[in-house]
Amino acid sequence: MEVHNLATRFFESGARYWQAADAGQPTGRLFQELILLGRRILAALPAPGGTTTRPVEASHVAGVLLDAFGRELTTHPSGARTHRQAEEHWARAEEFTPHATPGQLRSFLSGKAQYELQEGRAGEALALVEQATGLEDDASRPSHGTPSALYGDLRILRAEALYRLYDAETALEVLAPLEAELAALLPDGPIDETDPEAMRPLGALLAQGGDGTRTVARLLQASTVYVRLLDVKAGALRDTGAPEAAEQAYLRRMPMYTAAGLPEAGLLQLARCALDRGAVAEASRRLDQAAPLFEDTSAADRTSMRARLRLVRGAEYCRLRAAAVRLSKADGWCEQALRWCERGARCLAGHPYDTLAAGLLAERARAHRGRADRAGAARAYLEMAHALDRVLRVPLGHRFDTLHLRHRRPLFVEALAFAEQTADAPLCAVVTDLLKARAFSARLSLARSDVRNTPDASAGTGERDARHGPDHAGFAELTERIRDAERHERWEEADRLSVERAELLTRIRALDPRWRLIRDDPPFDPDRLTRFLAAYPSDAAGSNPGRCVALSLYERPEGILALLATPDGGLRTDVRRLGDDTRGALEAYQRELRRGAAARLDFWAHHGLGLADLIPPEFAEEVADSGTCLLSPHGHLHNLPWTLVRHRGGHVIRETAIGILPNLSSAPLLDHRPTGTVRATLLGVDQPSRGKPLPGALEAVCRLADWLGPERLRGRPVTGDRATVAALHDLLLSGPPVRGRTEVLQIITHGVTAPGEPFGAGVTMADGTLETGQVLMSRMCFEEVLLTMCSTSLRATADRSGGHGALAGAAPVTPRPLELAGDAANALVHAFHEAGAAFVLASPVPIRSAPAIRHSKWWTFHRCQGHAPLEAARRAAVALLDADDSSERTDKWAGITAYGAR
Repeated sequence: MEVHNLATRFFESGARYWQAADAGQPTGRLFQELILLGRRILAALPAPGGTTTRPVEASHVAGVLLDAFGRELTTHPSGARTHRQAEEHWARAEEFTPHATPGQLRSFLSGKAQYELQEGRAGEALALVEQATGLEDDASRPSHGTPSALYGDLRILRAEALYRLYDAETALEVLAPLEAELAALLPDGPIDETDPEAMRPLGALLAQGGDGTRTVARLLQASTVYVRLLDVKAGALRDTGAPEAAEQAYLRRMPMYTAAGLPEAGLLQLARCALDRGAVAEASRRLDQAAPLFEDTSAADRTSMRARLRLVRGAEYCRLRAAAVRLSKADGWCEQALRWCERGARCLAGHPYDTLAAGLLAERARAHRGRADRAGAARAYLEMAHALDRVLRVPLGHRFDTLHLRHRRPLFVEALAFAEQTADAPLCAVVTDLLKARAFSARLSLARSDVRNTPDASAGTGERDARHGPDHAGFAELTERIRDAERHERWEEADRLSVERAELLTRIRALDPRWRLIRDDPPFDPDRLTRFLAAYPSDAAGSNPGRCVALSLYERPEGILALLATPDGGLRTDVRRLGDDTRGALEAYQRELRRGAAARLDFWAHHGLGLADLIPPEFAEEVADSGTCLLSPHGHLHNLPWTLVRHRGGHVIRETAIGILPNLSSAPLLDHRPTGTVRATLLGVDQPSRGKPLPGALEAVCRLADWLGPERLRGRPVTGDRATVAALHDLLLSGPPVRGRTEVLQIITHGVTAPGEPFGAGVTMADGTLETGQVLMSRMCFEEVLLTMCSTSLRATADRSGGHGALAGAAPVTPRPLELAGDAANALVHAFHEAGAAFVLASPVPIRSAPAIRHSKWWTFHRCQGHAPLEAARRAAVALLDADDSSERTDKWAGITAYGAR
């Protein structure tokens, strides 16, 4: 009886809550009352399947509460909740999700996705849609006085998220079948609810009751989805290079915008299309039509979400106004544009929308430049770069990272050109870091942010996979099926499963709940980098006491943009114009790599070039006079043999340790200060499953093991038939690192390259290949890794499948190869960084096993003597140079490169 009374009070309270929410009245007290009553009911309900009759199902209570959690965010004054508060709100709802049906969870996740879209976080929205898609719909969900969460077909949410993530092509593919279904249901198009003639058939159906009422509800929901589909489709058409078709679509939509009380939405889109065509006068006319709608601040008859949308559109209105006055070149346009930008910023105050903010900041920077205000322009461009970084802070895969950079490249290039003209080094540092391996720092930050989810080192391999969750177990299962298909030469099946596994890897990485830990992390700060350099200690063994500098390179059509950071807080930038000989040598080197001309891999010796041929001579002098240089290359410069770079007629490595980074923001994240005993794990594959035998691998492992002795070995060396994929995979699941000692892993075998498959490169073992994707899934105790094999730091420059991961939907029937933008940090060396290694010794090009093994022996010797990893690599290189300094010899090991910051 008590539960029955509680349930009655609960549903009555729910009805009052929805009445207040629909009327725009305060709902906080009613919401808290619902939660308290819901908890009491769920605690008092008998267990399912018992003999006692249950007066109410737990799922009914959960459904009401989850609906209320979704609606509660929209019943507050606009901007009342910060992003962190919203996350805490959703976290409270998780208390009730175990009691919900799959359909209720699907609806709840759809509502969250809708909220994230409205807040401008399309990446999070797409991840939520992915979760919801895997749940069955609940066709017969009881309402109990609460309205259904009419967020429409999940495909419309997916398409809108894809469109906002700059993947308009895939968005149109997702919309096509949905549009056909809606056209069959509503052959005359969406229903105009303000038109009596259009509503008359629905009134007749309502009069029938029963199925007629449900039919009307279904038609109205389909109409709502249809209207939204047409809006997303028009935007996607504009972004795929069909502005005329987009403009016609918006013109057809105008009556619907007006009927829905949102005429400003259509007018703004038409103004944007006009600006795209260069029709400034037409755009201004459209904006004049919309102006009164943004002057009226009364919102008594609207929900707060409607008021929120009006403010967001107000910011876009201000941006378009600023762009229109700039393009008009009228007298005083700079001041007018700045006033519009200021007004737009006020619209976004309290509820940041990074995409819109970036557009406003770009217009602000242009207005400041028009006034010859360099300082104001620099501040605006820097804030714009930070906003664009936040737009896609969570990397969702190669496709989205590439499309983001392609779509936003004009703004980045504009800011970089300004930085170059004004010698603004901090702005140059931030923009070039974003144009390079922009997502890698976020991934690396995530990998090192939380050890609570790390597998326990003492658990068995199967237990560790299970602890990661079903997706991780599924990844392991797919890996085994691929291996079985390859063993039996079922190559088509192996390829199909590999694509499926790559999609699963994308899903796992994108849905990692730890992303919220770094969502609000501060952006890359050049001052933090220089502070890091200032605190950089000299080598632990007392040698190489010189200071540490950081050098970032960025390829430009006219030359190489160099940025030098020094420990005294100095940050300088300059462009090195390349001579014809230097440019020709770089092009010839790339051709040689493509042909596999390993005899000329010492680029510097073969072409007679040095560091000062690529960067300003004064920068080269500072690098050569420093003890350590942290170098971030770009583009074709990644494959140069930086270990053997020359200056002043000699090798820089003789005095300066060189560590390679994906971008400058990675330096503090890869900070690794070795402590305690060095313990090694040795793995040698003398009979790899592909490629020539490596008899020297077994001999090298045995000699190293004898020299190290039992006290410096973590375990018995892994060789012969024991050097299997499973054995290496088990080592990669050995994390986290152990305090008080430094674990080192050395692998001697063949490397596998896959230039068109970012996750396909790998390590050849005795029974197969362990691929990059499997390394990415690992968390190991080894902070230092020696990959004594070829091409382990070669980056893929394209994705032959088009980059479609699980979050983008199924790949097209005909794959469209995707040229990756920026410097996608997707080589095997980067996978080991993500798995826990702070230092990796690898090569972007082929190397000979004998000198590579000798180099690793020297490295191990100096490392065990107490030298830091970069200094040990420097000394090992010097030892090989002293053994034979001829170009014929250096060509055989030129690619050996140290990747790390210590």
